[in-house]
Amino acid sequence: MRGAARTNRSRGRSGGIFLPIAAGLAALLLVAGCAERRSPQEPRIAGHPSEFNEISSADFHGARVRERGPSACTTCHGEDLAGDPGTSGCSDCHDGPGGHPRNWVRADAARFHGTAVRNEGLAICRDCHGADLLGGWSGVSCSACHAGGPGGHPAGWTDPSSLAFHGRRALVEGVVGCAGCHGFPPASGTSGVSCADCHG
Repeated sequence: MRGAARTNRSRGRSGGIFLPIAAGLAALLLVAGCAERRSPQEPRIAGHPSEFNEISSADFHGARVRERGPSACTTCHGEDLAGDPGTSGCSDCHDGPGGHPRNWVRADAARFHGTAVRNEGLAICRDCHGADLLGGWSGVSCSACHAGGPGGHPAGWTDPSSLAFHGRRALVEGVVGCAGCHGFPPASGTSGVSCADCHG
């Protein structure tokens, strides 16, 4: 009888230790298994690598968005990518979800997109806006704002009968303003279009 009581007591002790350990392990596995936030009510999960904001990193968020599109971000950052009180939105750092710097569309801004195109060309724009610059996966075409398309010139720029004809502008302002994109003749600058292409 005494031996049986001793055996039952030792089983009771080991069973008492086993249950809290098993419960703790189960809780750890549950937390470790979380990979994404499934609803706004769940606590925020820091799911990005530490280099997510480093431009030179392969994990840079801009590179990820170019590869996968912004729809990959909507689970945590919202359908409009504006975020919520617990999660940042694109507009917290950028001039909207496009990822461009603030004031990207203002001609008087230090980081105006026209200046960036003049200095770097259009190649980098094609990643998001498409090879033809008519929107690509971004859905934003140069032609949506620029009647003349990617060059940024107004409609009628090449039409001698138009008030917007580039020849008239060159007569009034000279060609120094043209050189920023087209270079000095016969160069073609970042635009890839030289005056000599049309003017022999």
